[in-house]
Amino acid sequence: MLIKEENLIFDFDGTLFDSAPEILECLKKVFYLNKLKNRKDFNESLIGPPIKEMLKKLVQKKDLDMVDKIIKDFINLYDSEYCFKTKLYDGVKETLKILAEEKKLILITNKRISPTEKMLKNSGIIDFFDDYFSVDPNDISKKDKSILIENTIKDLDINPDSSVYIGDTEGDFIASNTNGIKFIYAGWGYGEYVEQAHLHLTDIRELI
Repeated sequence: MLIKEENLIFDFDGTLFDSAPEILECLKKVFYLNKLKNRKDFNESLIGPPIKEMLKKLVQKKDLDMVDKIIKDFINLYDSEYCFKTKLYDGVKETLKILAEEKKLILITNKRISPTEKMLKNSGIIDFFDDYFSVDPNDISKKDKSILIENTIKDLDINPDSSVYIGDTEGDFIASNTNGIKFIYAGWGYGEYVEQAHLHLTDIRELI
Protein backbone atom coordinates (compact mmCIF):
# COMPACT_ATOMS: atom_id res chain seq x y z
CA MET A 1 0.00 0.00 0.00
CA LEU A 2 1.35 3.41 -1.03
CA ILE A 3 0.31 5.28 2.12
CA LYS A 4 2.00 4.51 5.44
CA GLU A 5 -0.04 7.00 7.50
CA GLU A 6 -2.91 5.55 9.52
CA ASN A 7 -5.40 8.40 9.16
CA LEU A 8 -6.56 9.31 5.64
CA ILE A 9 -8.65 12.46 5.48
CA PHE A 10 -10.51 13.00 2.22
CA ASP A 11 -11.96 16.01 0.48
CA PHE A 12 -15.32 15.45 -1.26
CA ASP A 13 -16.06 17.43 -4.43
CA GLY A 14 -13.33 16.92 -7.02
CA THR A 15 -11.73 14.13 -4.99
CA LEU A 16 -14.37 11.46 -4.45
CA PHE A 17 -17.25 12.82 -6.53
CA ASP A 18 -17.20 14.37 -9.98
CA SER A 19 -19.78 16.83 -8.74
CA ALA A 20 -19.10 19.82 -10.99
CA PRO A 21 -21.61 18.93 -13.75
CA GLU A 22 -24.58 18.77 -11.38
CA ILE A 23 -23.53 21.78 -9.28
CA LEU A 24 -23.10 23.92 -12.38
CA GLU A 25 -26.34 22.75 -13.99
CA CYS A 26 -28.19 23.50 -10.77
CA LEU A 27 -26.63 26.97 -10.57
CA LYS A 28 -27.57 27.70 -14.18
CA LYS A 29 -31.18 26.72 -13.50
CA VAL A 30 -31.35 28.88 -10.37
CA PHE A 31 -29.94 31.88 -12.23
CA TYR A 32 -32.45 31.30 -15.02
CA LEU A 33 -35.38 31.02 -12.63
CA ASN A 34 -34.32 34.25 -10.90
CA LYS A 35 -33.73 36.00 -14.25
CA LEU A 36 -30.12 36.77 -13.34
CA LYS A 37 -27.06 37.12 -15.54
CA ASN A 38 -23.75 35.67 -14.36
CA ARG A 39 -20.56 37.70 -14.57
CA LYS A 40 -18.32 34.65 -14.87
CA ASP A 41 -18.68 31.43 -16.84
CA PHE A 42 -20.15 28.42 -15.09
CA ASN A 43 -17.04 26.24 -15.04
CA GLU A 44 -15.15 23.81 -12.84
CA SER A 45 -12.87 26.49 -11.41
CA LEU A 46 -15.80 27.61 -9.23
CA ILE A 47 -15.99 24.29 -7.38
CA GLY A 48 -14.42 23.98 -3.94
CA PRO A 49 -15.31 26.94 -1.71
CA PRO A 50 -18.57 27.14 0.25
CA ILE A 51 -21.56 28.15 -1.86
CA LYS A 52 -21.68 31.75 -0.61
CA GLU A 53 -18.10 32.37 -1.73
CA MET A 54 -18.84 30.72 -5.06
CA LEU A 55 -21.86 32.92 -5.68
CA LYS A 56 -19.99 36.13 -4.90
CA LYS A 57 -17.82 35.35 -7.92
CA LEU A 58 -20.83 34.67 -10.14
CA VAL A 59 -23.41 37.28 -9.20
CA GLN A 60 -23.23 40.74 -10.73
CA LYS A 61 -22.61 43.52 -8.22
CA LYS A 62 -26.07 44.94 -8.67
CA ASP A 63 -27.55 41.57 -7.67
CA LEU A 64 -25.46 40.86 -4.57
CA ASP A 65 -28.51 41.42 -2.38
CA MET A 66 -29.98 38.34 -4.09
CA VAL A 67 -27.30 35.96 -2.80
CA ASP A 68 -29.31 34.62 0.15
CA LYS A 69 -32.32 33.99 -2.11
CA ILE A 70 -30.12 32.21 -4.67
CA ILE A 71 -28.59 30.04 -1.92
CA LYS A 72 -32.05 29.04 -0.68
CA ASP A 73 -33.21 28.17 -4.19
CA PHE A 74 -30.00 26.27 -4.93
CA ILE A 75 -30.23 24.24 -1.72
CA ASN A 76 -33.85 23.26 -2.37
CA LEU A 77 -33.13 22.16 -5.92
CA TYR A 78 -29.71 20.58 -5.38
CA ASP A 79 -30.62 18.63 -2.24
CA SER A 80 -33.83 17.24 -3.71
CA GLU A 81 -32.62 16.40 -7.19
CA TYR A 82 -29.13 17.16 -8.47
CA CYS A 83 -27.06 15.67 -5.66
CA PHE A 84 -28.55 12.23 -6.36
CA LYS A 85 -27.35 12.37 -9.98
CA THR A 86 -23.70 12.92 -9.06
CA LYS A 87 -21.25 10.11 -9.82
CA LEU A 88 -18.15 8.89 -8.01
CA TYR A 89 -14.88 9.04 -9.91
CA ASP A 90 -13.78 5.73 -11.37
CA GLY A 91 -12.13 3.50 -8.79
CA VAL A 92 -13.28 5.43 -5.71
CA LYS A 93 -15.58 2.80 -4.22
CA GLU A 94 -13.16 -0.07 -4.72
CA THR A 95 -10.24 1.96 -3.38
CA LEU A 96 -12.06 3.12 -0.25
CA LYS A 97 -13.18 -0.42 0.48
CA ILE A 98 -9.59 -1.66 0.44
CA LEU A 99 -8.21 1.29 2.39
CA ALA A 100 -10.91 1.00 5.06
CA GLU A 101 -9.71 -2.47 5.96
CA GLU A 102 -6.38 -1.09 7.22
CA LYS A 103 -6.80 2.66 7.70
CA LYS A 104 -9.00 5.16 9.51
CA LEU A 105 -10.91 7.10 6.85
CA ILE A 106 -12.31 10.54 7.60
CA LEU A 107 -14.12 13.02 5.37
CA ILE A 108 -13.75 16.78 5.80
CA THR A 109 -15.49 18.96 3.24
CA ASN A 110 -16.74 22.47 2.49
CA LYS A 111 -19.95 20.90 1.23
CA ARG A 112 -23.02 21.21 3.46
CA ILE A 113 -23.77 18.21 5.66
CA SER A 114 -27.19 17.43 4.16
CA PRO A 115 -26.12 16.70 0.56
CA THR A 116 -22.89 15.18 1.84
CA GLU A 117 -24.81 12.54 3.80
CA LYS A 118 -27.25 11.94 0.95
CA MET A 119 -24.46 11.41 -1.57
CA LEU A 120 -22.43 9.18 0.75
CA LYS A 121 -25.47 6.97 1.32
CA ASN A 122 -26.68 7.01 -2.28
CA SER A 123 -23.25 5.99 -3.60
CA GLY A 124 -22.79 3.23 -1.03
CA ILE A 125 -19.55 4.53 0.49
CA ILE A 126 -20.74 5.96 3.81
CA ASP A 127 -19.78 2.84 5.78
CA PHE A 128 -16.14 3.11 4.72
CA PHE A 129 -15.71 6.30 6.78
CA ASP A 130 -15.13 6.36 10.51
CA ASP A 131 -16.36 9.97 10.62
CA TYR A 132 -17.38 12.75 8.26
CA PHE A 133 -17.60 16.50 8.88
CA SER A 134 -18.74 19.57 6.97
CA VAL A 135 -17.73 23.21 7.24
CA ASP A 136 -20.44 25.32 8.87
CA PRO A 137 -19.89 29.11 8.79
CA ASN A 138 -22.38 29.48 11.64
CA ASP A 139 -20.37 27.22 13.97
CA ILE A 140 -17.10 28.73 15.20
CA SER A 141 -15.56 25.25 15.57
CA LYS A 142 -16.33 24.47 11.91
CA LYS A 143 -16.28 27.87 10.23
CA ASP A 144 -13.62 26.95 7.67
CA LYS A 145 -11.73 23.85 6.60
CA SER A 146 -8.54 24.67 8.48
CA ILE A 147 -10.36 25.10 11.81
CA LEU A 148 -12.47 22.00 11.12
CA ILE A 149 -9.36 19.90 10.52
CA GLU A 150 -7.76 21.31 13.67
CA ASN A 151 -10.77 20.46 15.84
CA THR A 152 -11.24 17.06 14.26
CA ILE A 153 -7.63 16.17 15.08
CA LYS A 154 -8.20 17.24 18.68
CA ASP A 155 -11.63 15.65 19.13
CA LEU A 156 -10.64 12.30 17.62
CA ASP A 157 -7.19 12.34 19.26
CA ILE A 158 -5.47 11.96 15.89
CA ASN A 159 -1.71 12.15 15.53
CA PRO A 160 -0.97 14.71 12.77
CA ASP A 161 2.27 12.87 11.95
CA SER A 162 0.23 9.79 11.07
CA SER A 163 -2.28 11.69 8.94
CA VAL A 164 -2.65 12.90 5.37
CA TYR A 165 -5.28 14.99 3.62
CA ILE A 166 -6.24 14.07 0.06
CA GLY A 167 -7.72 16.95 -1.92
CA ASP A 168 -7.63 18.79 -5.22
CA THR A 169 -7.19 22.50 -4.44
CA GLU A 170 -4.70 25.02 -3.11
CA GLY A 171 -7.15 25.66 -0.26
CA ASP A 172 -6.95 22.01 0.73
CA PHE A 173 -3.17 22.22 0.82
CA ILE A 174 -3.23 25.38 2.94
CA ALA A 175 -5.67 23.84 5.44
CA SER A 176 -3.51 20.71 5.67
CA ASN A 177 -0.24 22.60 5.99
CA THR A 178 -1.67 24.88 8.69
CA ASN A 179 -2.43 21.79 10.77
CA GLY A 180 0.90 20.07 10.19
CA ILE A 181 -0.41 17.17 8.15
CA LYS A 182 0.83 15.96 4.78
CA PHE A 183 -1.13 16.80 1.64
CA ILE A 184 -1.76 14.52 -1.32
CA TYR A 185 -2.86 16.26 -4.49
CA ALA A 186 -5.76 14.64 -6.36
CA GLY A 187 -4.83 15.47 -9.93
CA TRP A 188 -8.16 14.28 -11.35
CA GLY A 189 -10.06 17.07 -9.57
CA TYR A 190 -10.84 20.72 -10.29
CA GLY A 191 -8.01 22.68 -8.69
CA GLU A 192 -4.76 23.87 -10.20
CA TYR A 193 -1.60 21.82 -9.70
CA VAL A 194 -0.20 22.14 -6.16
CA GLU A 195 3.57 21.94 -6.44
CA GLN A 196 4.14 21.70 -2.67
CA ALA A 197 2.07 18.54 -2.21
CA HIS A 198 3.75 15.56 -0.55
CA LEU A 199 2.48 13.32 -3.36
CA HIS A 200 0.85 13.99 -6.73
CA LEU A 201 -1.64 11.40 -7.95
CA THR A 202 -3.48 11.08 -11.25
CA ASP A 203 -5.85 8.31 -10.16
CA ILE A 204 -7.25 7.49 -6.72
CA ARG A 205 -6.33 3.83 -7.21
CA GLU A 206 -2.68 4.85 -6.82
CA LEU A 207 -3.35 5.02 -3.07
CA ILE A 208 -3.36 1.24 -2.98
